[in-house]
Amino acid sequence: MKVTVLGHDLSSNAVMRAHRLARAAATFADVELIGPVKRRGPWGALPEDVPVTTVRNRRFPDFASSFLDLVDLATGDVLVACKPQLASFGVALVASERRSVPVVLDVDDLDVALAPREAWAGNPSMADLTRPASAVFVSLLTRATGAARAVTASSSALAHRFHGTVVHHGADTDRFDPRLVDADAARGALGFSGPTVLFNGTPRAHKGVRELAEAVSRLSGVTLAVTCRPEDLAGDDWRGLPIRRVPLVPYPDVPALLAAADLVAVPQLDTEAGRHQMPMKVYDAMAMARPIVATSVSDLPDVLDGCGLLVPPGEVHALTGAIDDLLSQPDEASRLGAAARARCAARYSIGRVGEALAAVVDQVLA
Repeated sequence: MKVTVLGHDLSSNAVMRAHRLARAAATFADVELIGPVKRRGPWGALPEDVPVTTVRNRRFPDFASSFLDLVDLATGDVLVACKPQLASFGVALVASERRSVPVVLDVDDLDVALAPREAWAGNPSMADLTRPASAVFVSLLTRATGAARAVTASSSALAHRFHGTVVHHGADTDRFDPRLVDADAARGALGFSGPTVLFNGTPRAHKGVRELAEAVSRLSGVTLAVTCRPEDLAGDDWRGLPIRRVPLVPYPDVPALLAAADLVAVPQLDTEAGRHQMPMKVYDAMAMARPIVATSVSDLPDVLDGCGLLVPPGEVHALTGAIDDLLSQPDEASRLGAAARARCAARYSIGRVGEALAAVVDQVLA
């Protein structure tokens, strides 16, 4: 059996969910990840451990050719389309119609909340129909979720909204193993000195990075390390905050980045987008036995039950206190990290994710 996983943009961070599902599918089937890629190439942190086939990421009218190429490349017995995007779900629906194979739609964000209709007038590029990722196409395809044979979701809120099955992001607990990393050497290579809090994700508004930076600024000598693209956190309003900008690191180096930090923060905000999204990076941090401070949003309380500190979303004072508690109590921090590693291995390994995805694939093939 072959599973084709379709990602709508292999040059953006969105490809990481598609890759994680491809890794999970590889535990029970032959797998290929396909999708468009920009001139700059694939996302810098994209691992090279599953077969990937790309086409040029272009605008209309040229995208029509790329669309047809993707339809021809979608040769799996089951098509897993990541996000209700034209280059993934749209392609899968056409390929399904041509070959009579089932489509599974995977949702890992409430995309209509990330580009709400009320924002289109102020930012016309959102609704630019020459862009395959136009919010107009996303809105239409979000309404077409019933055309999929099944829906998988990264959070229980998304699963409830789209009548789907939760398939966690999970983590590669073999690759992300603290025993394989020299933490002191990693700190030296990254230039970390003194207590360091890590935010290892895309710093979008609903991620709570602003609140996290304000919380860390109240702790003397503590630094916040944030993985950034050149355009991230570049405005004047970020100046003066204790942020160390860390360029995006290749996937094989992520375990060392996590090991170098004293703790990992996941300060998701209680917004519509935040409530529906489950951060992928929390699973990697768990696998690396990192102490974690997170907010009580989405499925974070369930996933981190008994192995992380939880604070109310948006409350800077509570976030400061939790970070200070873990930094000042290294034994408790180590205990929580070990518990997180054990919970991840038991519930959220790639093998466990593969079992959940295989159950959905068996269902649609039946």
